[in-house]
Amino acid sequence: MTIDEACSTFLDEELRFRNRAEGTIQGYETVFRLLSRWADAQGLSVLKDLDEGTLRAWMKGWNCRPSTTRQRLAQMKKFFAFAVERGWAARSPMATLRPPRSDSPPTMPLTLREMRALLAAAVRKPKERGLILLMRYSGLAIGDAVTLSKEAVVGTELTLRRAKTGELVMVDLPHLVVRAIRRLRGPHPDFFWWSGRGKRVTSAKYWRARLRDVAERAGVAGFHPHRLRDTFAVALLTAGVAIEDVSSLLGHSSIQTTERHYAPWDRRRRDRLTRVVRAANRLDPLLAETDPLGIGRGDDAERDRPPAGRDNESDATGSWSSQFPENWPVWVLSASGQHCLQAC
Repeated sequence: MTIDEACSTFLDEELRFRNRAEGTIQGYETVFRLLSRWADAQGLSVLKDLDEGTLRAWMKGWNCRPSTTRQRLAQMKKFFAFAVERGWAARSPMATLRPPRSDSPPTMPLTLREMRALLAAAVRKPKERGLILLMRYSGLAIGDAVTLSKEAVVGTELTLRRAKTGELVMVDLPHLVVRAIRRLRGPHPDFFWWSGRGKRVTSAKYWRARLRDVAERAGVAGFHPHRLRDTFAVALLTAGVAIEDVSSLLGHSSIQTTERHYAPWDRRRRDRLTRVVRAANRLDPLLAETDPLGIGRGDDAERDRPPAGRDNESDATGSWSSQFPENWPVWVLSASGQHCLQAC
């Protein structure tokens, strides 16, 4: 079995036949092109020529960010697992290759101030405004959002299968969002934004650029459409929704994916860890000797007090770094916030 034949079979049978997302297929095509070019330059053509040593030599020439390296390693592990299953290789040469530490920035949802600014900047752009509201209150990735069909929204209930994972997503939308998208007049009668003809990945790229233009006018630094999805997830977690339920609403195929991105915002987890630590402190002999009355209680008043000189919405720069995450859903669901969304 040649390298090119193995890659082509994997793409056809493991990805295209299973209707995997276009972006997923393109990612594998990219890494397979890199592998094919490098193998040709090294005079390698048969799959069995790829052992741990040759793959390590190939990886040294990647010259990419750690996050990209991690993604490519995951892709190659799936490819070689497929090869072993088919009998093309006795074992996977990827078994001992370890990914680098991730350089991914922490998940940073949008503040209420930033959401207000985005909606104000899109007040005369109903398609952009509707897309912002939909992604914020449904948690859809932009590829799923811009190709959303009208039949997927019945009343306030949104139901679809994620293109990336194939997982079923069901979420109840606020009436504000439903009204905003129902007013849209798209290029195709069956869709809100999509023409129904072009590639989904192309449509996502187009609307991603449109939303970034809105963010630039709004003065929202570091904006990426995925932050709207992050905001949806973090709002639920800090309101006390179980991370298992948030994982289902996001359409993740594994709860490990949800935990990797959003575990620091899991209020239930933080509260549980606080109770465990306080219970352990009650058994500590040193604390019992020095502070018998305050043992295990913690300083709730000090913990819950907002930082000095800060308002209850965001700090002077709009940063989340100095905020208490548990206060955030109060900002989002406040009467003033709802008034702003309706007015915009």
